[in-house]
Amino acid sequence: MKEDKIPNIWEDEEDKKLSTFDLKTKYKIYLQIHFQGRQYYNKDIDAWISVSSDSVRQWVKKSRSREKITLIQILDFLLENSIFVPPLIPDRKNRAEIEHYIHIISPVKINGKEFDVTLKIVKPVNHRHKFYYYSIKSVNI
Repeated sequence: MKEDKIPNIWEDEEDKKLSTFDLKTKYKIYLQIHFQGRQYYNKDIDAWISVSSDSVRQWVKKSRSREKITLIQILDFLLENSIFVPPLIPDRKNRAEIEHYIHIISPVKINGKEFDVTLKIVKPVNHRHKFYYYSIKSVNI
């Protein structure tokens, strides 16, 4: 991805005053209002990805750092523009209702620091792809 296309988000002054718990609460509501129930087309995998109430539950469970919480502001950009990283990943529990998982990845800057964001997408049988959760890894280690 070109340097000028890398999203750059900042924790604003209002957010800096919030505890991590309150920040997470604020962005959980943001996620529900702005993304839940919507679908986003990812050009690289040529598929629609939905954001469901399951997506919200996974995000709440797995988002502990301020960077990871703040990142939810650009979920739409990430779902639409992240790049597929092969291979398809089988469900380790061998559930009949899940075809596979995929990872899509995007660079991002959060509060001036560079990260790689990996979005895990589940492909249920006979349904569209669904956002499951994301992880972030600092590039400047």
